[in-house]
Amino acid sequence: MDETNETVLVTGATGQVGRHVVAGLVEAGVPVRALTRNPETADLPDDAEVVAGSQLDPAGLARHLDGVSAVLFMLPDFDLDALTESVRVVGDHVRHVVLLSSGAVRDDVPTGEQPGPIAHAHAVLEEAIRATGVSWTFLRPYGFAANTLEWAQAIRSRQPVALVQPEMPTAPVDERDIAAVAVRALTEDGHDGARYELTGPELVTPARQLEIIGEVTGRHIAWKEQPAEEWARSLLGPDTPDEVIAGMVDDFTDRDPAHTDTVARVTGRPAHTYRDWVEAHTRDLAGLLPPVSRADAGYVLVSTWRVADTGSQRAAGAAAVDDWRDRPWPAGLLAHSVLLGTDGHTLVHYSQWTDEESLEQFRRAGRTARNDTIDADVPGIERLDAAGYRLYREAVPEQPFEPGVVVLVSFRTDTAATGERFVDELIGRHPVTNGEPAPEGMAGNHFHIAVDGSRMLNWAEFATVEAHERVVAERLQADDDVPQLVERTPGLDAVGFQRFVPYRTVYGPPVR
Repeated sequence: MDETNETVLVTGATGQVGRHVVAGLVEAGVPVRALTRNPETADLPDDAEVVAGSQLDPAGLARHLDGVSAVLFMLPDFDLDALTESVRVVGDHVRHVVLLSSGAVRDDVPTGEQPGPIAHAHAVLEEAIRATGVSWTFLRPYGFAANTLEWAQAIRSRQPVALVQPEMPTAPVDERDIAAVAVRALTEDGHDGARYELTGPELVTPARQLEIIGEVTGRHIAWKEQPAEEWARSLLGPDTPDEVIAGMVDDFTDRDPAHTDTVARVTGRPAHTYRDWVEAHTRDLAGLLPPVSRADAGYVLVSTWRVADTGSQRAAGAAAVDDWRDRPWPAGLLAHSVLLGTDGHTLVHYSQWTDEESLEQFRRAGRTARNDTIDADVPGIERLDAAGYRLYREAVPEQPFEPGVVVLVSFRTDTAATGERFVDELIGRHPVTNGEPAPEGMAGNHFHIAVDGSRMLNWAEFATVEAHERVVAERLQADDDVPQLVERTPGLDAVGFQRFVPYRTVYGPPVR
């Protein structure tokens, strides 16, 4: 297909691949019409024409094909009657169709005998597109790197991740690479009749994928093996016939791992590695909270800012995080997190460093310039306090969950030993130790001792503010056990607590 200024229609424009195709076409200066069910929430580039519609509505789709030369077509579901009719409509209007198909399709197997519903549905659409007589390109990705997002809930909740065949290697493909190939096929000659099998550039097992996620985010991620049959039924539904489940399992387990260089050949650049993908999706995978438990953090800086109002609070948090994009990442900084106080004025920064010397080097070389930049963006920041800590001990339940609130409970101590003795006795009384039921909504405690011995900090995690309020009302009154322990511990004074909600976390390169 000759390069053209005619419009390209992208179906599924807000999906994982579609939105990257839209962005790529806009960047290339190609007019784009983006088809989505909800244009008002599409969040696509301003230069794209966003229209309401669906591949499942052939008549509605036809209204958006005037002036369109090429279409990216993808399956929103398996309503094959509606989809094949939409293919026929598309074939009546355009010169070229690029189908986001599937690596499950086998060219040596008739359409009706394809292994499993995914392969069958895509084979039906490929056959329908060929029947229109237009030029076509089929993109056949194997496992998407984005399928990793199915693990996000377990990772955020600190639960073991369920893996199917954890030691079977695959080559997960980044959705950005699928989109880059699609943009080439939609705008260049030389792709007519191509069946592009797309993978990532390296074979990696699911178990190794979790290790990479852990290396990037500073988390230890446990896993458990999940039977392939259970996995297939979770995808296809409990009422799926046994023979369909068996076909999907056989296709998944019997094929040699696919590994191609198609992305590099078509685009002229290397495909993204799995680590590249993880680094682009740390927030999606790990959530907003820092990896408090990471073992390689030898020094933790906790600093507090105060601003005028909630608008300045969020602006200051955004400026502090976004500024790292514009300057070299400091050697030794593992992760930097910002939490917003529920008072609407306070921010806390929790930055994890390999050691104190790395922080001191950054202070000498770059902290002043960083603060000046942030202050120019958000005037009026009052920097209240900063203290260095080391994580001493933790109390995390066997069934943890993703917390929504962090309560920072502060104590003054005359020596580090005083803080350690108090924490040791407190953990001895903790539900994770004594077997008593934990308070509803309490996710865990992470106790920090100041490097200079002057403070102890309890990073306490809860599901909600209300959950913490219940604990205060029911367990932390003056005559309750923990306040009494504080009272009779010499050299320890309670300062108070503040509640925070997670805002953002950014990560440095893994320490190797």
